[in-house]
Amino acid sequence: ATITVVVLQDIAVPTATATAGTITCANPQLTIDGSGSSTGPNFSYQWTTINGNIVAGANTLFPVVDAGGTYQLTVTNTTNGCQSTFIVGVGLDMAPPFADAGPPQTLTCGANAVLLDGTNSAAPGLSYQWTTTNGNIASGGNTLTPLVDATGLYTLTVTNNANGCT
Repeated sequence: ATITVVVLQDIAVPTATATAGTITCANPQLTIDGSGSSTGPNFSYQWTTINGNIVAGANTLFPVVDAGGTYQLTVTNTTNGCQSTFIVGVGLDMAPPFADAGPPQTLTCGANAVLLDGTNSAAPGLSYQWTTTNGNIASGGNTLTPLVDATGLYTLTVTNNANGCT
């Protein structure tokens, strides 16, 4: 007796793709988007990294990460065992801006108010906020040169509006 058997081939490779962004002071965590990858009940997902950090969702298409670095998505077709990988980079922008509150100032009988000088901190894309715990900011608390009319300790906080770092 003779019998014939047919051998079929199932080597359909899944799609693995992802997009990411940049970790900043304002956004210390981000979600990588792997939604362009193959989806359905016959696919599994695994994220790995050698120099980043996965906070949650390592077995999903949307892992949450909190460190810049290189992340790899492996998509497996659980029916045939075929795999695809995709590598995506997460940027890191946590550089603080330069802050200089200027030299000390002195109130006198002839000058009962003075301008503080934070102009060395000037750069595009920055915002400024002066605070004090024991003095008084008469005006210009969100400028580089506020008018103060009381002795005290004054602090200049400079914020990079692009990344939220101070």
